[in-house]
Amino acid sequence: MAAPQAAPPARRLRPRGDGVGRVAVVIDDMGDSIETAASVLALEPAVTVAVMPFRAASARVAAAAVEHGREVIMHLPLEPERRSEMADAPGFLLTSMAPSRLAQQLDADLATVPYIVGVNGHMGSRFTSDRLAMERLLLALRTRGLFFLDSFTSPGSVAAVTAEQVGVPFVQRSVFLDHDPEPAAVATQLARVERLAHGGRDVVAIGHPHRATLTALAPWMARLASSGIRAAPLSALVR
Repeated sequence: MAAPQAAPPARRLRPRGDGVGRVAVVIDDMGDSIETAASVLALEPAVTVAVMPFRAASARVAAAAVEHGREVIMHLPLEPERRSEMADAPGFLLTSMAPSRLAQQLDADLATVPYIVGVNGHMGSRFTSDRLAMERLLLALRTRGLFFLDSFTSPGSVAAVTAEQVGVPFVQRSVFLDHDPEPAAVATQLARVERLAHGGRDVVAIGHPHRATLTALAPWMARLASSGIRAAPLSALVR
């Protein structure tokens, strides 16, 4: 994963009028293991599950999430700045793709992850910085009734302004929980989420199914309500 970027102030989720912050936790990189999914789906309150296409258990993980009342989005592979990071993995959308080829690849990706309500990017630093590529993707998502979560892996991302222009429901990542997966670092990021939420902001926190992340999340999420913060599905924060 690219180094996390701070969300640009103008596009941060705005404070809510009632002064109550909401937090949507998204767990990326799902789809490799139904056993790992079980640990994620056990988190309460519910998290949103971002499932990779073309993984061994993509469809089963998505189905299990729905059975447990969890929201599912697709973790769509998008071209990074360094093509070598893709390592010939399937499913990537590239800035060089013709519109018809991009639509074809998107349809193939979507076919492997059922029940989704939206999409976020896996990698994507080059793709989300390319205005034409993002316009093509977002228009395709609009026709399918899907929203877009910008993981904001590049400070040059044009996803927000393009989504507004083409009329696609949109939300942006606020905090990466585990760019550094060490327990102390995850705890620091969770504290940051709390500070933002206590300031009345809606917060989108993205993590991964690392042991340290799940171990830290379980007790933290269990005490959210008592701390005055409301957990929410990602779709509730989309605008």
